[in-house]
Amino acid sequence: MSTTSAAAVPPAQPKRAVAHRGSGTHATAVVHDQGYELVRLTSAAGMEATFAPAVGMACCSLKDNGDELLGTRHGLPAFASCGVTMGLALLHPWIGRLPSWRYSALGETVRLPISPRLHTDGSGLPVNGVQSGPRAWHVDSLQADERGAHLRATLAFDHDPRQLELFPFPHRLHLDADLVGRALTLTVTVEATSSAAVPVCLGLRAFLRRDEEDGAATIALPSRTAIETDSRLLPTGAAHPVGAWVHSLDGITRDDLFALDHGRRMTVASSSHGATVEPGNGFAQARVRSVADDPDVLIDALTAEPGALAHGAFPVATIDRPYRAVLRVTPSAARRRAARRRVTAGHAGRPARAHTVTRLK
Repeated sequence: MSTTSAAAVPPAQPKRAVAHRGSGTHATAVVHDQGYELVRLTSAAGMEATFAPAVGMACCSLKDNGDELLGTRHGLPAFASCGVTMGLALLHPWIGRLPSWRYSALGETVRLPISPRLHTDGSGLPVNGVQSGPRAWHVDSLQADERGAHLRATLAFDHDPRQLELFPFPHRLHLDADLVGRALTLTVTVEATSSAAVPVCLGLRAFLRRDEEDGAATIALPSRTAIETDSRLLPTGAAHPVGAWVHSLDGITRDDLFALDHGRRMTVASSSHGATVEPGNGFAQARVRSVADDPDVLIDALTAEPGALAHGAFPVATIDRPYRAVLRVTPSAARRRAARRRVTAGHAGRPARAHTVTRLK
């Protein structure tokens, strides 16, 4: 299937320009080596989160004192052109695959066409929602204060007929990112912009890196309700409770879908490296996929089960009641101890910063 690509940019020398300054805060502009428009947040504790508005507002890097926590996989070009997910990606209006190219939701029946805004899985089914264009996301605000660094961005999904042909529910999607200390918190808000309710079947997908030098990586999952899936990884309707456990990732391949209970922390860690993903309010399910010898572990936070758009089991946003979902990512305890051993006193006390990274015309 043909796909769209983010606009290419001629090679350019890195350039900096001060955007604004305040007491203990500043924002600067630089050029990323791949030519994509980026926004970077930096906390006083040494965490750095970088987002790509031109590529679905993906968090393409999350560093703790210089060490990358996310799997960058094939990078931003592959995500922009082929939908190959990476980093920490917001997948919308649905995450995962649909059971067919037709769905009915809230009185609307949609027969999906072949479109450059849609991607398919290995079986030819539409997967991971609608690809946003390189200029679809708008960064509304970018700030840094004594607490940390913050951004807010918006995707208007209520006027482009090419979007509404694929998902005929006008709305706006907001992403708020707060980097405070050693925690990145993402809040996704779906806001209906007409009298029609909006199905909320989106998700956030994180790729957590294993320690490349230490093969004894583990994954810790909370108590949960396991959801059985078929060969397409779509729910069968069967489910059963599972207790909390910690498993080795050495040579193990597994793919688990489950409903979240009270415990929500999912941690990939080794003796010196690791990160925790914690879905909060608004996320009801999660998926964890680990493939033997793959350097990254996939963790999805979902507002509804995969394929829910086709059978109606999803929450909704209305014009007077937006839907919000929250996700928190932190370094694991082992990672924080290793980072503290490397951080100097001067580095630990630096102020928070917010950077705007722009693409040269």
